[in-house]
Amino acid sequence: MGDGQVEYGDGTKATVDQMSKDVSAFLVWTAEPTLEKRKQTGWPVLGFLLFATILGYLSFRNIWADKKKKKA
Repeated sequence: MGDGQVEYGDGTKATVDQMSKDVSAFLVWTAEPTLEKRKQTGWPVLGFLLFATILGYLSFRNIWADKKKKKA
């Protein structure tokens, strides 16, 4: 296998290094075709979980604030 075995439409030079990168990118995509979508979904999910954690903590403090004052 050598250089120039593939013609790229955008004019990229067809080196062995470039062709191996393309093959490995294709194999990653075939193993996990939804990987990009999952990565894009991850940040909004983390934001929601952070928001829910803060809201839960503030609710906890608001609900139990009177109970702790009476005990002391």
